[in-house]
This record gives sequence, structure tokens and C-alpha cells, in this order.
Amino acid sequence: MVVAAVLLPSVPASADQETPAAVTVLTSFPASFFEPVREAFEQAHPGRRLRVVNTKTTAAITRLQDRTGEDVDVFWASAPDAFEVLKAAGLLAPVASRPTGAPATVGNQPVDDPDGTYLGFALSGYGLVWDQPYLDRHGLAAPRGWGDLRRPGYARHLGITAPSRSGTMHLMVETVLQLHGWERGWATWLEIAGNLATVTARSYGVVEGVAKGRFGIGLAIDFLGQGAGQGAGEGTAPGGKPPDAGGLRFAYPADSVFLPASVAILRDAPDPAGAEVFVDYLLSPAGQALMLRPDIGRLPVRPDAYAAAPAGYPNPYRRETGDDRFLFDRALSSRRYELVNLLFDELITFRVKTLNRVWQLIHEGENRLAAIPDPVARDLLHAARASATAVPVGAAQAVDPAFSAALRRPARGMPVSARQEELEAEWRAFSKARLDAALSAAERALVILRVAAGEGVWP
Repeated sequence: MVVAAVLLPSVPASADQETPAAVTVLTSFPASFFEPVREAFEQAHPGRRLRVVNTKTTAAITRLQDRTGEDVDVFWASAPDAFEVLKAAGLLAPVASRPTGAPATVGNQPVDDPDGTYLGFALSGYGLVWDQPYLDRHGLAAPRGWGDLRRPGYARHLGITAPSRSGTMHLMVETVLQLHGWERGWATWLEIAGNLATVTARSYGVVEGVAKGRFGIGLAIDFLGQGAGQGAGEGTAPGGKPPDAGGLRFAYPADSVFLPASVAILRDAPDPAGAEVFVDYLLSPAGQALMLRPDIGRLPVRPDAYAAAPAGYPNPYRRETGDDRFLFDRALSSRRYELVNLLFDELITFRVKTLNRVWQLIHEGENRLAAIPDPVARDLLHAARASATAVPVGAAQAVDPAFSAALRRPARGMPVSARQEELEAEWRAFSKARLDAALSAAERALVILRVAAGEGVWP
């Protein structure tokens, strides 16, 4: 039977039938997170609706800076340095703190912006997710910290996304740079990069890749690893399943920090009153209780919310971070935000296969050197490691706002500035030259060590 569609004439809405006022929220959170919040908010406030615009954090910053697309009331994301970028650009309105009962800091990190332009609504931990059966098959131990990811045994078993595509990954990159210093931090990331199987397009792709066995270990924010269970004695992912659920595990590294996921109102918000209502709801007991739902799995900013948490749920207010003296410098991170993103792409994202080869040779050489301490091979391997971990921007330049001023992530299809184009070309050439030098030195060292072992030039 065919049913004909019937078109009814449009009827002007009466005062009682007016469309609810829309609050427009720009966010990088996935639909699995924002949809339950949107539904609950609209039920609590029938006269309003939440219109969500979803995009990557880096793209959201560009959109707001360039004022492209429709006007936005609220920016809602995990990365505190992204809010600092927007604050420095004068795009955020002052926002009053709410009485959540949260302390001023957690693990030495401010919960709310001390300057009063954004508020923490949840706390985020960043760490390691892995598939235990995968590690068992390959005879690999579970990692416990960022530094462990440099182990030669993890070659081509790691997956990450690029910081230029993910505010979450940017925070992890920046945390290591701040913990270890500019040069040592980049040396750590460049050696980790030698073990990469891939760089995914989005943060979600990392956990998905681990779950599907494309690689064994990934770097992720805790709520994306929420399908994980107990991890290496370091903690359980929020909303996590039992430890044997699918073999997926999540752990906060020993040197982890908790940072606030935040919400801000835009200075030119078309509906500032509605934006305030949304912020009120997000920080209310009802809004904070949503964070504990298994399909959301976040760490509420309200300490009293944890009374209703299931057994084993991590509580950042009762957990020591790896170094309570470490203070993540949001302002520093925001000043070099684009610099770090662009450098990471030129040094790592676009060079994965070359980095794989370079570090395979360096690690093999260093392993052989332990048994055959040849001084010439030793010096060549030292030179190879120095070349492979070099960075074309010095620590002083990295903290100079003038150096990074010309750097921007352009909107799609838009050209970059001439200065940025010049810098990117310099970094590209620097990376190629240094990796070529590292490859040459490592190959020469291996020839010496293989001949010394009686193997000939090549096995």
C-alpha cells in the first residue's frame, strides 16, 4: 500500500507556541557526551534549547578568532590553554564563579581561571590506553609513564593523534615539554615518535585503533578511555567497565596531572542570559551528577558529587599527582600554542616512516654497543641520537611571543602568512637534514658493530 505524503499549510506560531530560545554552544566534545547533557538541560529548562556546533578544538579557535560561521554563545572544551588563547584575543566575557565547593586548585592546578573568564566544570586526566591481549601476544609489558613509550620493544605499536588536530593531544605534548624542559621534552617526543604505527585524524581514533587491534597502545584523555578497566595499578578510567572488559586498560601515568575541562561565555554572545543559564546548569548538583553517568564518565568538579560515584571511581581530590610542585603554565602554553602544533607536524606527523627507520637503527646499535663497546660506533650513535632529537627552534625563541605572533592555523582553503610559510619551509628542511644525518651515522655504526660481531655488513 502506498501512503501519500500530506503537506500541511504552515501556521504562524502563537505566543504560546514560540520556538524555545536557543543557546549556541561550540564544543570539541563528542556527541556521546554532549547529547545527554543537551537533553537534560532542555528538560530542566523547557523554555530553552541547546544548539551544539561540534568541531576540533584547534578549528574552534580559528573559527572564533576569524569570526567565521554563526555567532556563538558558549565555548566548551577540555583544553585550558585553548581558553587562554581566546582570552588573550579578548574573545571571552567575564563570568562569575559558582558555589560548587571545589577548592581553588587540584594538584596545584587552578580549577577556575584566576582572571575570571572561564570556569572548570570537570577534571580531566590524560594517560595511556592499551589492549592487554595485544600486549600479551607481542610479549610487551604495560607502560607506566610517558618515558616508557620510548622503549625499543614498542616499535610500531603506538598510536597518537596530532596536537594540531586535537586540543587533548596538545595538552599531553605541552605537559611533557613543561615537565622536562623544551629540548629534553622534544627529545622525548621524537624518540616516542620512532615507535608510532600511525597518527590518527582525531582523538577518538586512538582508542578506536587500540580497541580494533590496529596498534596496542595509545595516548588519550580519560573519558575517551572509559571502556577501560584497572590500569597498571594507576587508576581506573571514569565510567570504566570491569577489568576484563574487552582487554582494554587505561592508566594515569605516575607523572600525570589533572587539568580542568572548562566552559566560557563569548564576549559577543547573542544570548548571554541563556549562556549564563547553561553555565549555571552545568555546575549545579544536577549537571554535575550527569558527569558520573557511564555513557559520560567524567570527573565532576564538585567534590560532593563523588558521594554518588560507583566503587573504584577515581576521585582527583583524593589522589596525589606525580609531582604536586609542577604547575602547568596555561599562559605559556597559549603563547606558543600554534608553534608547538606546527613544529609537531613538521618534525613528527609528516615524518613517521623516516622516524621509524632512524630509531630502529639507533636502538639496534645501542643494544649491540652494550655487548661490543666500540668507541667509533659509540660516537656515531651519540651523533645519530643528537641529530634525531634536534629541534629547529630554541627554548628562548619558544617563549618569545614575538616569534610566535605570525603563526596561525588558517581556516580551510586560506593561505598562511609569508613568514609562517618561510618558517615551515625552514623546519621541513631542518628535519630532513637532521634525520638524514642520523640515518647515515646509525648505519655506519651498525656496519662497524656487525663486522665486529663477525656477521658481515648486513645480516
